[in-house]
Amino acid sequence: MDRLIYTALTGLQRTQEAQTVTAHNLANLSTPGFRKEMSLLSAGWLTADGGPQSARVQSGGEASVDLFTPGRIEATGRPLDIAMDGDAWLAVADDSGAPALTRRGDLAVNADGGLVTGDGRPVLDEGGGPIRIPADFSSLRIGRDGSIEILPPGEMVWAPVGRLNLQSPPPASMTRGVDGLFRSAEAAHDPQATLHSGALERSNMEPAEALVELIQQSRMFEMQTKLVSAAREMDEGSASLMRVQ
Repeated sequence: MDRLIYTALTGLQRTQEAQTVTAHNLANLSTPGFRKEMSLLSAGWLTADGGPQSARVQSGGEASVDLFTPGRIEATGRPLDIAMDGDAWLAVADDSGAPALTRRGDLAVNADGGLVTGDGRPVLDEGGGPIRIPADFSSLRIGRDGSIEILPPGEMVWAPVGRLNLQSPPPASMTRGVDGLFRSAEAAHDPQATLHSGALERSNMEPAEALVELIQQSRMFEMQTKLVSAAREMDEGSASLMRVQ
């Protein structure tokens, strides 16, 4: 009886956690370069005195990130929109100023002349410093290798102002922070990394896929609820058999 109850109750908890992950993915469907999280369920046992307690079986689980599936590339025609090729990531600064990685490519120039992502993260150059764009220019373009050039007013020659810090760390070395940014101990500027300008990579989470996940999780929650009810009925039946008349 304990085995059934513990399995069902922890299953309910894990299903709720999975629904939270899917809801988070749905909320970021329109976030450029977003990488979906995945809920993985598994079996686990409570332990005591160094050994498993077979009567206390529970459901386990964890959330991982799908780093391998790219999002859909969508042409925008905007010069500051970029989509990284292959395994390339864009280096940005987090809230503490430390380097981090993102696939978000909706860039903009803020009031201070800093190049930032759509969520306000400072974009770093190949030397690790923030990129600054001169205020006086008529056009700006980003090359396939991440080089940034501006065309000063009245000039015919493009002037270089920096180069994006594109990195291609091994996916296994990457971890996702609570701020949605990624870090890797093996991150370093990759001179071979390339990108497409005038385009954005969309979230790799598809709406239909998220809706199917929600339906499956709702059915799983309902099944776990029925298991709890079944355990209660079995317990009441056992108690009635043992009741002294």
